Amino acid sequence: MIIYSIASQNPVSQYIEITLQITVSHLSQVRLQLPAWRAGRYQLANYAQNIRDLKILTPAGAQIPASKLSKDLWEFIPDHVGEYLVCYQYFCAKMDAGSCWVDDGQIYLNFVNCCFEVEGRSEEKIQIEVNYPAHFQFCTTLLSDNNKLFASNFQQLADSSFLASQSLTHKVVEINEVNFHLWFHGKVLFDLAEFSTRIQQFTEKQLEAFGEFPVEEYHFIYQLLPYPHYHGVEHQRGTVITFGPAESLTERQQMNDLMGVSSHELYHAWNVCHIRPKEIFPYDFSKEAYHQAGWVVEGITTYMGDVFLLKSGYFSLKEYCKTFEKMLNRESVNFGWRNQSILESSFDLWIDGYVAGIPDKKVSIYTHGALIAFCLDAMLLDENSSLHHVMRILWKRFGKPKIGYTLEEVWEAVLSQTDHPIYFNQFYEDHIAGKEDIFPVVEKYFNSLGFELQTNAGEDRLASDFGIIKGEDGKVSKIHPSSDAYKKLMLGDLINSQELETDVLKLSVNRYGRNLDMELRTTDKLLFKDHVLVDKKNNPKRDAWING
Repeated sequence: MIIYSIASQNPVSQYIEITLQITVSHLSQVRLQLPAWRAGRYQLANYAQNIRDLKILTPAGAQIPASKLSKDLWEFIPDHVGEYLVCYQYFCAKMDAGSCWVDDGQIYLNFVNCCFEVEGRSEEKIQIEVNYPAHFQFCTTLLSDNNKLFASNFQQLADSSFLASQSLTHKVVEINEVNFHLWFHGKVLFDLAEFSTRIQQFTEKQLEAFGEFPVEEYHFIYQLLPYPHYHGVEHQRGTVITFGPAESLTERQQMNDLMGVSSHELYHAWNVCHIRPKEIFPYDFSKEAYHQAGWVVEGITTYMGDVFLLKSGYFSLKEYCKTFEKMLNRESVNFGWRNQSILESSFDLWIDGYVAGIPDKKVSIYTHGALIAFCLDAMLLDENSSLHHVMRILWKRFGKPKIGYTLEEVWEAVLSQTDHPIYFNQFYEDHIAGKEDIFPVVEKYFNSLGFELQTNAGEDRLASDFGIIKGEDGKVSKIHPSSDAYKKLMLGDLINSQELETDVLKLSVNRYGRNLDMELRTTDKLLFKDHVLVDKKNNPKRDAWING
């Protein structure tokens, strides 16, 4: 067994002291690989930058050297058999749902950040003991016995979190003989009983859709923060969600956001934690793991997370439409679909998937992927099936037996639900592998559900008529590629003054120290516009979509 001991002698320093105990039975090199990334975020994180003062102690207590073979791979050569100690400090100063944070009030760890994988011994059982003040409570997504935690192998350890605090609020909801634990660190200013009921309702609907839950126990761990924040990370046995400010959760819109990320992360318990592309099954945390399944892993999850809030009755139809409108309006200002398919954008997550990147290069696997998922769901409704049914097939074929899928196998599951594969294959060619505008397809299928997708001019004529979006600092942050401004303005131009004369806009801008005057003309169509879903009439297909 591999044993970790973790403590924080001076919490305000934000360092933890970690001791890794390894039994050496052969005098050959021991290699220690620190993960370079974590599940749920396909981007190199370079956790090694947070390690200092690493040393290796022999069974006799002597120190021997450790060589560094790469940025996050260490090696030492044992001189005797016995128990070796790897001692190091890790800096815990990033508060989000996938990182580590230590202060005088809590010890919060995502083990993938700070624990080594011992090369060749990844399948060994692991014991972790975290030392914390006696008056602290703790919660974890690992199995635990008192203050000892257990992982069956490194993959499970890397997929787990821990939180110890002097104040944790805890509630348990039992559904189908599965205990769902709700843990809160921070101020709980909302009605906890009502919150628990809402969690139970969308959880029951997701369980009903898949027919079973992947694990015997699940933990929702909430970090309710005093400052603005929004993040969630999935684990097989739970999720960590950071949200703030905590005081804002008395407002319906803020609670909608918290419910949205909660439903999203729960759906990941099936999709990604178990139903996973073969390229990341199992995870190799030592290097990039490229795949093109972003529209499945995050697009479908984003879409389904909100759909289950509608199906469970948490969202009214009006609220669901407002949520979808936000997604449409976020997508409508991005023209990356003209230059890169969602398959390519998924592959390129490792380059720039979580930052803005260069203008109009890529699409979001989350929001653009959700539009793809909506269209597929509506198309499958015409076949008397649904995307839920496809996901249940994928669960039985790949998730439950723990087999990674290929995109070809995902598409085979989709095609198994239709007698008209030509239409589905054309959609795949145009909107998944291709670079066609998906908005007309979204509009078509909302119409089939009894909605009208309207496009209106926004309050800002600069955006709707002239294709210019500027930030709070007055600088140009986005330019519509079909506008006159696209040929005259630069990103970063500071607009000093503007004067509108009918269809002509006179601008005075400062371009990195140069003052320029220019005239811009409107086009014969709206450029940046607002999308609004208008409920026209109910119909049987809509009933099947909501209640099926």
